[in-house]
Amino acid sequence: MIPIDDCKLLISCCNHKGGLYLVQIIQQQYEIIKVLHVGCTGITKYGSSFVVISNSHGIFILDENLKVIKNKVLSTELDLHGIAIDNDKAYIVETKTNSIGIYDLKNDLERMDEIRFSPKNDDVSHVNDLYIVNDTLHVSMFSNPQRKKLTSFGSYFPPKTIRPGVILEYSLQERKVVKICHDKLFQPHSVLHHDNNLYYCVSGEFLVKRNEEDIFKGLGYTRGLAVKNQTMFIGQSESRHISILLKKHTNVLLDCGIYVHDISTKLSSFIHIPSEEIYGILVI
Repeated sequence: MIPIDDCKLLISCCNHKGGLYLVQIIQQQYEIIKVLHVGCTGITKYGSSFVVISNSHGIFILDENLKVIKNKVLSTELDLHGIAIDNDKAYIVETKTNSIGIYDLKNDLERMDEIRFSPKNDDVSHVNDLYIVNDTLHVSMFSNPQRKKLTSFGSYFPPKTIRPGVILEYSLQERKVVKICHDKLFQPHSVLHHDNNLYYCVSGEFLVKRNEEDIFKGLGYTRGLAVKNQTMFIGQSESRHISILLKKHTNVLLDCGIYVHDISTKLSSFIHIPSEEIYGILVI
């Protein structure tokens, strides 16, 4: 493993072989512990606790020892993805309805409001991840404007000249989309801010970008991203559509895990995770 300070990571894995994993890196060695045995998507910190999203089990709140202290079941039809927290409100992406549901963390996780990107109750944008900074949401989605039926197989893999994915900026105060930050992206995910820069995955191209710059290219589907100092942690999944992606990329490693990447030296190590699809990574 490349030199790295001791740290702990939470890794959420979705779909088949899903779960929540704790990865402890100590003196260049690592240990993996499975914390939850259900498929998980979005993860974030809330005070000394953690909030974890599961399509099958809804919202989990875990204490500082990663023990479940609350669970709120939500409809499995919502197709829950990313989560961000601001002012005791959880903003949870409800991909099926092109929405971000707003849940009250102080009032039994009641759904109190929503942000809608389309009036349709069908996945036409594939909204997936979000990050909040200075009352602004940065949101990733596969298509904007909306496609007629994004869930159709062909819509996930448009011609190379058509890359409709975007990272957009949404003002929480003005309650509207302010601007498109980045466009012409192929399946963007995992938006975050670090050191005044916007980082995100362009999963369909196996990339991580910092603003407009390509700073990492993996050997498989990149999703799940965290940065600590000069170390970047990137998830790699066995995409459900990997057979199609293989036609576009000849060098594909069919392995699930996380890259530990030094941004300065550009050296990387890889930690295998016993799952198939990583969704989120959180440094704790």
